[in-house]
This record gives sequence, C-alpha cells and structure tokens, in this order.
Amino acid sequence: MIAYLRAVGTLLLIAGVVVCILATRMTLADETYYQRALAVQRHADHILFQAEYQAALARHVAYIVAAVMAALIGVVGSAVTFGVAAILQRLDPRPAGPASP
Repeated sequence: MIAYLRAVGTLLLIAGVVVCILATRMTLADETYYQRALAVQRHADHILFQAEYQAALARHVAYIVAAVMAALIGVVGSAVTFGVAAILQRLDPRPAGPASP
C-alpha cells in the first residue's frame, strides 16, 4: 500500500507539472486573444469587436485557471499521498528491510 501511495503521489506531481506547463504555454501562445485585445483597443465602442474579445478572453482565462489548478492539484495531491504513505510506514509493525534469519 505504501508503494502504491508513493507511485500515485509521483504520478500526481508529474501530471500536475506537465499540465501546468502545457496550459501556460497555451496561454502565452494565444494569438487570437492578443489580436482581439488589439482590435478592441482600436475600436473600443464597437460591439462586434467587444463580443469577439469576450469570447477570446473566456478561453484565455480558462487556460490560466487550468494552469493554476493543475499546479495546485499536483502539488497538494502528491503531498497528501506522500504524507499518508509516511504515516502508514511509521504505523507498520513489520521491519522495513529484508527479513532477517
């Protein structure tokens, strides 16, 4: 059980970091959002430009939220599973090393 919890903790940590990096890269490479923001700056009172900007902004914010949540879930989830594995290891009455004759 301890090895299983450590494996799950490692998997959570790696998956959280990878998803965070991918979502951050998608946020920084979101050309549609940046183009719509420039268009809204030029035509601030035009409703169609504002509507396109709001749609692009929703996707851009979703990328940011995905990056933050993936990082939090990865770090906190792995810390919890590593902590439970450490507690179980201390409570285990068997010796941790190989069996002695």
